[in-house]
Amino acid sequence: MIILVSKFDVIFDKIDLKGKKKIAFIPNAKDKHVDKSGLEKTRLFFKQKGFIVNDVNLNDFKNQDLYKEFLKYEIIYIAGGNCFVLLEKIRKSGFDKIITNLLNKGIIIIGESAGACVMGKSIEPIKLIDDFKASKLKNYEGLGFVNFVFIPHYKNPKYDMDITKIEHEYRKKFKLTKFTDDECVILENSNIRKI
Repeated sequence: MIILVSKFDVIFDKIDLKGKKKIAFIPNAKDKHVDKSGLEKTRLFFKQKGFIVNDVNLNDFKNQDLYKEFLKYEIIYIAGGNCFVLLEKIRKSGFDKIITNLLNKGIIIIGESAGACVMGKSIEPIKLIDDFKASKLKNYEGLGFVNFVFIPHYKNPKYDMDITKIEHEYRKKFKLTKFTDDECVILENSNIRKI
């Protein structure tokens, strides 16, 4: 199961994590951010809800070592931040090559904001929100678990102008699907549903 959200704490009560409690927390979307306080708030949120949370930094693992590390957990949470930095780290670590095997083992993947965007068709339109020059990516193709571009934070005043620009510039090139902070999409058993 894959859960894609704009803001996880807002939709938490709407989703069923099937009693799973052990979370691998991927913080890498904020590797180039000075302010990482949002990561700590999310870790604290999970802990207050009774989850066991451990960071798994994609800079520290590659390929099979990363796969073995993730097998210790029931949920993989991919935090928000910069989509371009995150996708670059995902590719360098080999996470993109093992994610399907992890899903087949019953591990739940949660992507929040940037973590949701990388699961879509492309992150190219997100260039109008995130600093794409923070990474060395040349290919903006996402992981392709959904056939649209995930646009987070729809109707959030902080992002209104950027999202309007994205729609104007990219609506003919990509299928853009916007999510408010209290919406999510769940992919399970070949079914996709928006909540």
